[in-house]
Amino acid sequence: SFTNSMITFLSDRFLDVELIVEDETGLKIPVSSIVQKEFFLIPEKFIIPGGNNGGDSIRRQCYLEDGTISSETVEVEVYYFDSESGEYYLDSSILSSGENLYDSEGQETFTVSKRATLVGVYNMNKGYADFKQITVLYENEEYAIIKPNTKYGLSVYDYIVLDAGTVRDDQFINQK
Repeated sequence: SFTNSMITFLSDRFLDVELIVEDETGLKIPVSSIVQKEFFLIPEKFIIPGGNNGGDSIRRQCYLEDGTISSETVEVEVYYFDSESGEYYLDSSILSSGENLYDSEGQETFTVSKRATLVGVYNMNKGYADFKQITVLYENEEYAIIKPNTKYGLSVYDYIVLDAGTVRDDQFINQK
């Protein structure tokens, strides 16, 4: 028997009821905002922490005008760190397959080739589409509950793109 809201459901013959057995808490986002993006995997010893602007950087091999081999330090944005494998996820727009990286002492080299994908959303806090990795705790057809306040992920009050198929990486959005 109904004791509450009977008037609301009186005209409906059937009702759709969703039973949530496990209650997850986190940030609720639409499924349409979730996207997968491919990254290069770089071992931990080839990332140099604390660059000029406080970010991480890499040392990669380059060639000078006279043809000699040298190295350059490039600041990179880390999208995720896998503590089990000890690998950082770096954007494929900064690196290309086959490039050689040096460790911080310049003793060892690493050839960039291994790739993996991350699940995430496009964050719009700075006015452009910036990929942020997410951890999905629960998902249905309409929305997903994700883990909040992760190191490389989303926080409360972050702006995200509702339809990830309408933007591309680093696309500026005119806000009116």
